[in-house]
Amino acid sequence: MPPQKMLCSVVHPILRWGMVLSLVFMFFGLALGIFTGAEEASVLPLDKIPSRLLDLDPAAFLTLGIVLLIATPLTRVFGALCVFIRERDRKFILVSLAVLLSVALAVILGAA
Repeated sequence: MPPQKMLCSVVHPILRWGMVLSLVFMFFGLALGIFTGAEEASVLPLDKIPSRLLDLDPAAFLTLGIVLLIATPLTRVFGALCVFIRERDRKFILVSLAVLLSVALAVILGAA
């Protein structure tokens, strides 16, 4: 398979399903909020999402949808990195690693 086709066969499903899953969670949270009459929803900390999902908290579903939407491009970069490693394309391996390391550094510095 040509490298471009291999890259597209990995990246396309990641982007599609990341978007679909995030929209499903956000729409479900919105519908749940309307159904339960929740007047206000705020973004939850990541560690509270699992327990609040079990409580059917609309804010948890909305927050998870946002997290998935943010994580989708990062997952795409990781998927592309795997293709570049398989193809032994050093230049794009380094670029992908630089992007992932930059995001990791930003998350670490932002959490401090």
